[in-house]
Amino acid sequence: MATSGACTDSRGTENSEYLMFSTCSMKVNTVEETFGDAYPYGVWGEFKKGVRFNIFENVVALASFNGDFTFFECTGFFIDHVDKCPTILTSASLVRNPDSTDEIIEGLRIKALLSNKECIEGKLEHYSLHYNIILVSAKNYNVDSPASLKHDKIDYYTKVVDLGCRFESGVLMAASGKHTWWLGSLGCEGLRYTTCEITKAGIGGPLVDVNSNFVGMNYYNPKMGTPVPAL
Repeated sequence: MATSGACTDSRGTENSEYLMFSTCSMKVNTVEETFGDAYPYGVWGEFKKGVRFNIFENVVALASFNGDFTFFECTGFFIDHVDKCPTILTSASLVRNPDSTDEIIEGLRIKALLSNKECIEGKLEHYSLHYNIILVSAKNYNVDSPASLKHDKIDYYTKVVDLGCRFESGVLMAASGKHTWWLGSLGCEGLRYTTCEITKAGIGGPLVDVNSNFVGMNYYNPKMGTPVPAL
């Protein structure tokens, strides 16, 4: 599913005017966490070479740890942020307390696996459990072309691509699809589905168009796996 526009909560508080969320159709009951086409094959050929490299550099795999125990793994991506330190946008599931809807687990260590296979420490900077997002800083690392969240207009008729990365292997994955007009049942008018099929490995990853424009961020909900086809 892909979101278009800002969601407004019950208090009338609007999230960032340019941040959008993406929820996708899912592969259910799969043991293998990979999805779509591995870089640089399949749908990757539809991106221009320079665009492919920017995506390759921006998308990272993330994992949080409670001591030696792996708490959660997902995907994230570097964004153009006001802070000087490189900043990764991802899902709050990386730190959310599974037993509470409005708490995080304090003290988790966060690691990011970069495109060059270097694993670095990340630091939780900001979070919103209402919008299910967090920002993670990554010091001593530079990104030439971080994703810009600002956009003038979303073309709902163009092909879109969901991106994900596995923490264990660093495999970068892409699944293509299109927008649908079903708004789902999450109570937010901004949410829209896409027909891209992902696994849990794609949580927190970016949804982009074939020109690498940022469209949304991946959510995953196996109870909402069949979108209505786009008209």
